[in-house]
Formats: sequence, structure tokens, C-alpha cells
Amino acid sequence: MKREIILPSGCCLNKQEYISFLHESYQLMKRYCQYFSAEENIDSLELAHLIPFVKETVLAIYVGINDSVCNKGLVTPLLPQHGHNNVFVFDNQIYSGNNDVPSGTIDAKKILNGFEPPNGTWNKNWVYVMISDPGRTFESLWREKGYIDMIPAKFEDFTMLSDFEKSKACIFISPKCFDHPVNKARAYLKQARQLGERHADEFKIPSQIADEFTGLVPVILNKGEKLYVATTDFSPCAHGWCNIHPDNSEMAVINENSAVPLDLVIAKPPVNTKYSQGLIPPKGSADMTTDWFFRGDKIMRKPLLSGLFEG
Repeated sequence: MKREIILPSGCCLNKQEYISFLHESYQLMKRYCQYFSAEENIDSLELAHLIPFVKETVLAIYVGINDSVCNKGLVTPLLPQHGHNNVFVFDNQIYSGNNDVPSGTIDAKKILNGFEPPNGTWNKNWVYVMISDPGRTFESLWREKGYIDMIPAKFEDFTMLSDFEKSKACIFISPKCFDHPVNKARAYLKQARQLGERHADEFKIPSQIADEFTGLVPVILNKGEKLYVATTDFSPCAHGWCNIHPDNSEMAVINENSAVPLDLVIAKPPVNTKYSQGLIPPKGSADMTTDWFFRGDKIMRKPLLSGLFEG
């Protein structure tokens, strides 16, 4: 490795443990042709530790592309519960932020640890909010005084790449996802949900975060099966997974394809010319702007090592 890992504050792993995890993840991902060209090596991987005091939340990511669509390979013992929230941006001369936000919304900076605008052209002093009241509609916020623009949150499609006999992973997800036509068309998800209900208790959730997936539906995918992380109303779809099972001989590789829903992008109004000059639209996954975590105040979202593309 050419890169130096700087240990994060409060982490429970040492430098060699991070290096070993990264090497193991690299060897697993190398099996699949969508990751790593002949010229790429372990230094192409991104390394994160989402909850530093929970060792199982270390995460290796290969980002193949991060533009209007995103493609990632992911390896982790446990991906904490999170969802992707649309972010609405307002002029701070109209709303000052914190508790002064449009009704039915919450200041994103209050609930997202390490919140960042999608790129440097977005004023950090603007007020970035997320819907907190399910009765609040996109259309009503678009008409609100001081509205500037919306940063759409991505939908994701997971594909299990690993062999079920070698690595079992249980995805925990909001039941709302099963109303989406994409998931309705996947007949195998009925059996995947039955497998999840039957075996969810066999997966070991670390005691420090034992309630991480409470209220979510367990789903176990076989190799090649997919699960769409999306809702019909474009609202957040909470999800995460656990890859800690006594029968596992190796970690699983899960592929993620993601993009912002085109219907939502087309529907939103154009940016007011007062604000649009020099404003570069968000590209890629915009994770640092739109990701909400169940344990948001415990999450360290900045990676320990960056990959080829920002993930």
C-alpha cells in the first residue's frame, strides 16, 4: 500500500487490522470483472469506518463511476442503518436555519454529522433542510418563499455477488421498498423475505448497536439476486445489512448501482436565476449531503482512505 492510514479518534482497530481488512476486501473484489483493471490495485479502494467504536462497521468501497449514475462494490461485516433524503435548499435571508426552517422540515446540519453541500459552488451559509413531516410535499416546498433548489437523493439497486454457501448476508430494509414496481417484478424476493424471517436471528449484531435494524424487514439474497432500495413516493428507504454469520467462511461482496430518480429531477422547478449563476448541479451519489444515519451523531462519514473517485 502506498497510502498511510491515520487512525481515527475513538477507533477500536489498529493500523494492521485496517490493512488486513483492506487486503481481504481487495482479494474478494478482484474475482469480479467490474472491479479493478489490470493497472489498478489496492490503492484504488476507499476505506471507511462508519462507527469507529464498533469494529464491525469498517467498510471497503470500490467506486467504478460516480456521476449521474454511481457504481460501487462494497465489503463490510455490517452496514449501519441509513436512508437517502432529498435535501431542499433555502436562502438564509429568509430562513436562518437551526429551528428557523420551513414547517415540516428539519435543518440537515442538525441531524447529519459532517454534512457538506454537494460541491464548492453551493453556499455553505444557505439553509439545507429535509422533510420531517410525512404530510409535507415536495411541491409545497418548491413554492415556499426563499426556495433555491433541491438536491435529489439516489435510489440504489443491490446485487449479491457472493456464493450463499460461503457468505450469507442479511439486508434489513423498510417494508416500503416492496411496494415499488421494480421489486414487485422480482418474484424471487418472496423467497428472499422468507429466508430472512427464518434466519435473521442467526446473524450477530454487535451488542453496542443491538437495536440497529429494529422495525426493518430482513431479506437474504442468493447469488445474482437484487433488491431495489427505493420508494414510490421518493421518500427515504431505510436499510443496512449484516454479514456476520457463524457459517460464513469469507465476507460477501455486494454491488450497488445507484442514480437519482429521473421523474423527480424532471419535475422539480428550474433554479431561480438569482441563485443559479455559477451553481454546478450535484453529481454522483452526493452521499455527504443526502445520507441520513440511524446513529447520525456516532457516524464518521469521511473516509480514512480515498479511492479513485469520491464515494
